[in-house]
Amino acid sequence: MSQSLLYHAFGIPSTYRYVHTEYREGAVWFAVRPEVEPECCPHCQSREFGGHGKRERSVRTVPIGLKAVWLKVEVLRYRCRDCGQTWEIQPPFVRPYEQVSVQMKRYVIDLSRMMTITDVAELTGLSWDTVKEIVKEGLGAEYAHIRLKGLVRLAIDEIYLGPSKKYLTLVIDQETGRIVWVGRGRAGEALHGFWRRLKASGAKIEAVAMDMSQAYASAVARHLPGALIVFDRFHVMKLMNEKLDDLRRQLVREAESQDAKAAIKGTRWLLLYRRENLPEDRAEELRKALEMNEPLATAYMMKEELGLGWEQPSREAMADFFCAWCEKAIASGIKQLISSARRSRNPMIQAG
Repeated sequence: MSQSLLYHAFGIPSTYRYVHTEYREGAVWFAVRPEVEPECCPHCQSREFGGHGKRERSVRTVPIGLKAVWLKVEVLRYRCRDCGQTWEIQPPFVRPYEQVSVQMKRYVIDLSRMMTITDVAELTGLSWDTVKEIVKEGLGAEYAHIRLKGLVRLAIDEIYLGPSKKYLTLVIDQETGRIVWVGRGRAGEALHGFWRRLKASGAKIEAVAMDMSQAYASAVARHLPGALIVFDRFHVMKLMNEKLDDLRRQLVREAESQDAKAAIKGTRWLLLYRRENLPEDRAEELRKALEMNEPLATAYMMKEELGLGWEQPSREAMADFFCAWCEKAIASGIKQLISSARRSRNPMIQAG
């Protein structure tokens, strides 16, 4: 085997020499040993030292096709005659006390961008826990020092991790989809550290997309007064559906007859459908319920109309559309529509 192949395929430098190849248990084993001796004792820099035995390390490296490949690495030990210390020549292609080479870790991280941890583990033959730790280490290195200077448009979102860990707040670069900040907690307090770093970076932020949380909007307005606050389509429609369901519950309580109450009560999930996606066998049921109650019909049609905002041909047309929609919602006199319009009318609504 050529030294060039050892270096380019497995990351083994020229200071190591190929010894032989073995084939066992369906895997390929390459034996290598160091060819260059140390110049001096790393503890006292004395040149008076000698060999003090050796041992072997088994290191998993990148596969050849579907064949697992292992390196049988000879580790030489030395002893200093002056200070009495012993030391070993550690191979540069694998970290101390590990069995997976640096090259193999890079291979696993590359695969993890396209596969699940379970898929990577099955393909490579590594354990799930080993793959997870490699991916975790790679993410830690990649996100340890993220440059914020080039940021232009951001998104802020939160995720719920359960009753013990609660919430995390995420800041995302809208241009690349990359997470640039993770803060513990939710709302404004989770972003304190991010504002300091962003200010120091000198980034010029043009717009920030977020859910309809007043806490996030207030924090952005305070720290980025020149940035456009954007509500995305998902959260705008989610708010509208919540208001529609609130109105439905109110009308159920106020219904004078059991038939009217039952008709409105059964529309809970039907009201969430867009008209073109409504199941054919339930369309008549929704039509009858809307005919029986004018406020519910008005709110449903306003919800359907709101969805047309993202089909406007330009940003200017979209802004005009939403202004007109908010005016109609307020003029309807339905408190749920009025509330939705007032929360949506100040920040711009994101197209997309």
